[in-house]
Amino acid sequence: MKASEIVWHNEESVRFMQSLGTLSEEEWRRPLGPGKWTIAEVAGHFAAWDRFILEQRLPYFFGAGPLPAGPDADELNARSGRESRGRSRDETIDDFVTVRRQLIAALRDLPAGDWSREFQIGESRMTLGHYFAGMIEHDEHHFRQIRQALENG
Repeated sequence: MKASEIVWHNEESVRFMQSLGTLSEEEWRRPLGPGKWTIAEVAGHFAAWDRFILEQRLPYFFGAGPLPAGPDADELNARSGRESRGRSRDETIDDFVTVRRQLIAALRDLPAGDWSREFQIGESRMTLGHYFAGMIEHDEHHFRQIRQALENG
């Protein structure tokens, strides 16, 4: 995946999240399905992952040492879900927008040559394009869930 496509997706994700600012409190707190997270909780977990990428991935991808260990995904998601339940819609959206714009700026600042360089995570070798393609799949999966919950509401 090209750098421009990755930046474009992230810019679109900001617009999508901002569009959720028109939701009623009932819609914002609506579960995606039986036993599932609410739209608020899903929206709230993105910033935690973006912070992890900004702080624990981007600075280390091309360094000499190993990457810092990743978080326990279930723990990070549970914590961000709890935090989202206690915050307003606007606070959650503003947090997402702020952190995602920081990520966009960091991506734009990467040297062009870094996009084709390989790095290693565990046993996997990949490029930034491949890494961020996985992040985009994650975003799109949840954006589809949110759209579907709102359509079925």
